Amino acid sequence: MHKILLVIHVIAATVALVSGMFAILARKGRGVHTGAGLTYYASMYGTALSAVIMSVMKWNPFLLSIGIFALYLVYSGRKAIWYKRLKAPYTPALKDKLAAYIGLATGTVMLGYPLYQYSTHSGPAFSVLQVFGFILLLYCLRDLQLLADPRNFTPHNNKVWLPRHIGAMGGAYISTVTALLVVNVHFSPGWVVWLAPTAVGSVLISRSIARIRPRRAHTPATTE
Repeated sequence: MHKILLVIHVIAATVALVSGMFAILARKGRGVHTGAGLTYYASMYGTALSAVIMSVMKWNPFLLSIGIFALYLVYSGRKAIWYKRLKAPYTPALKDKLAAYIGLATGTVMLGYPLYQYSTHSGPAFSVLQVFGFILLLYCLRDLQLLADPRNFTPHNNKVWLPRHIGAMGGAYISTVTALLVVNVHFSPGWVVWLAPTAVGSVLISRSIARIRPRRAHTPATTE
């Protein structure tokens, strides 16, 4: 069973890397971007879910946390587009916030687990896992903040969701690239391989979001 899941994981990750690149490079909007994005969304779920299941079968809390990290970002990025396309006012329910609460719990564990290992003399006090945990906590706290503001769910006034979509989907893609490099690139010190995609990807994501914000700033405000 584990071998079957591993094959599924590798195939899904490969599809995610290719389709994600098409979605990034394609002109934004309906068409290639949407088609590639949906493929990326589905394949990332396959990648992350298979990683979570394998980490439970052969207990690996590190892989489990990273799998949940990727799942949350893909979920959050997809929901952001759903919120952006609302045609009527919407009030978020518990189901909309549940994933963020699970993400908060996971991020807290990712921050604390290396400290537990250090207390038992089985690992260092600091780990790249804590970096990803901190990023996940920031994402979840920001999502909860956005979900608490009714103005973000008024049609034509939900301007926060496109940048949110770009950030979350881009973050999930970074996690996939990171996993690929960690498995195939052997470099010392190892933390460089873990954190380099995050450093480079974060700059590219920030630039993409910055390009759309000036245009949106000049959009006339709608009156109710």
